[in-house]
Amino acid sequence: MKPRGGALAALALAASLAATARADEAAFHPTPSLDLEALAALVATRSRAVQTEALAVDAAATEARQARLLGNPQLDGSWATIPVGQTNPPGLSSRMSRVPSYGVGVSYTFLLGKRGPRQRRADALESAARATVAATTRAQALALARVLGTMAVASMRAEGLRALVEEQRGSIALAEVRLRAGFATPLDLDRLQIELSRVEQQVSASETEARLAEASCAGLLGQRCVGFASADEARAFVSAWTARAERATPRPEARPDVRALDAARRAMVAEAELARATRIPDPTVRVGYLYDQFVISGNQRHSFNLSVAIPLPVFDGGGVQRDGALARGSRLSAERGRLLAAAAARVLALRDALASQRQRSAKLATEVTPRARAVVADLEKAAGARLIPLTDVIQARRTLSELLIQQAETDGDAYETSLELLTEAGSERDEAAR
Repeated sequence: MKPRGGALAALALAASLAATARADEAAFHPTPSLDLEALAALVATRSRAVQTEALAVDAAATEARQARLLGNPQLDGSWATIPVGQTNPPGLSSRMSRVPSYGVGVSYTFLLGKRGPRQRRADALESAARATVAATTRAQALALARVLGTMAVASMRAEGLRALVEEQRGSIALAEVRLRAGFATPLDLDRLQIELSRVEQQVSASETEARLAEASCAGLLGQRCVGFASADEARAFVSAWTARAERATPRPEARPDVRALDAARRAMVAEAELARATRIPDPTVRVGYLYDQFVISGNQRHSFNLSVAIPLPVFDGGGVQRDGALARGSRLSAERGRLLAAAAARVLALRDALASQRQRSAKLATEVTPRARAVVADLEKAAGARLIPLTDVIQARRTLSELLIQQAETDGDAYETSLELLTEAGSERDEAAR
């Protein structure tokens, strides 16, 4: 029996709800418990930028393993004393089976003073590649944290403005009652409605900003992102990150980008050592066997031979490569010093800025905004008692909306400063990875 149209619609609705539930389960939900390490672990497996850098680690690890292998010996063969023209002695029969000789040999080049520097350079380059991946992962995690902060601030701003919209609608209802009673003018009602529309537009802009942040989050993670469950959760997220930044102990020397510079500098030192070792010639030793058929001339039929070939470093003693490696190492060391000096200076300035922003945010949340709300409530009562014009209420509400936006923006500024501080200061995880 075929299902009817209503049954088909119910089945379609059930399937759609099930698909939505599965999508929600697979979506990323930000929570206040997420810290930098949790975000780094998340982007490490999902970020395309991190996966691209991981290819360099694979290549560097391959080079490190290759540097520990011995070189391959070389096998050679020869066919010599091939008679051309008259033989000596003349008139030999079967000349090709009585004159030519056959030889085979194995040669090997012994590297002197080069295997150690080569291995150290490969190991340092692998460490630099791994530190670069860690730095990219950290940068992607901080980028995700910035997106989540934008999402949280937009949610907080939208929540405060939505409450203001509801209060504004109550003021419009009051104005309509006063207009019918003849104690207000249509112009007062128009002003209130325009103010309501202005705040609704601000709510819409905040919601759009939150949706755009969700899209950016999805681009970083490669999966669907959803916003915070509530404005309280968003506020807790921002507060948690700000508190972490305040507790952070500066460890700029443990940051992965600094570790990458250290490893690259060590690689240059090893490369300079390898260049110096170029002055030491690498001997090639050959052991050979010769089967000589020309015994009629007195040659030995079976014989072994041993030879040594030594290159002469007359024109290239590795000086150019050594000077280049030392110059690059010096520049990397100077860059590391400048990076640490800038980080130390920025940490001090960012700590002062964060303290100022936290103080400003606390004052807005505990003093200024509650006082503005109380003023609006008192003015509404006075307007309801026909003691003041509605324009005073409109102006007070506009001031309150600006304060709500300012409070959210101040929290956002403190959050952004916290991320900058965490970026410069490093973390315990960075210290453990040294």
